[in-house]
Amino acid sequence: MIKFHEIDNLNPGKCEHCADSRSLALQIAKLVSDNMAYSNNNTYSSQDMELLSRNKTAESMLELIERSYIVYLTNENDELVGCGMVVRQDGRYFAKTLHIRNDCRGLGYAQQICDLREDFIRNMGEREIYIESLKYPKTIEFHKKRGFAETPPYRELKYTVLMKKQI
Repeated sequence: MIKFHEIDNLNPGKCEHCADSRSLALQIAKLVSDNMAYSNNNTYSSQDMELLSRNKTAESMLELIERSYIVYLTNENDELVGCGMVVRQDGRYFAKTLHIRNDCRGLGYAQQICDLREDFIRNMGEREIYIESLKYPKTIEFHKKRGFAETPPYRELKYTVLMKKQI
C-alpha cells in the first residue's frame, strides 16, 4: 500500500519537518540519480551528466526540502517510491524534482503528485506553474500531456527547457 506524505515548508509560519529530513534527502538524492541514469538514453554526454548531477546531492535535496512544498510516496516498507516539490524561485512557482522509482512507473503516481502540486498552487491563489525540465523526450511528452507548453526562458538555459501551465 502506497502512502502519500506532504510537507509545506514554502509558506512562512507553516514550516514542517519530517522526523528525519536528512534521511529523506538521502533517499531523494539516490532516486534522482537513479532516474537520471535510467532516463538519459544518450540525451546528454557522460560529461554533461556529471555536471548535471553535481547539484543533486543529499545536501542540495535537504536545502530544497527546507524551502519547498513536497509530496513524497512510501511503500509498506517505508521505502521512498516517488516525490515531487514546488519551490518559489525568481518570483515564480516551479514544480521540481518529479521522480518515481523505476519499478513503480506506469501506476499513476506521477500524475497524482502533479495533481497535488497543482492543487497546492491553486489554493495559494496562483494561476500558473513553471517547470524547468531536462530535455528527456519522455519527460517533455509527459509535461505536454499535462498541459504544459514551452515558453521562452527568462535566463540562459543550456540543459533544460522552460515550460509553463495555466492552472
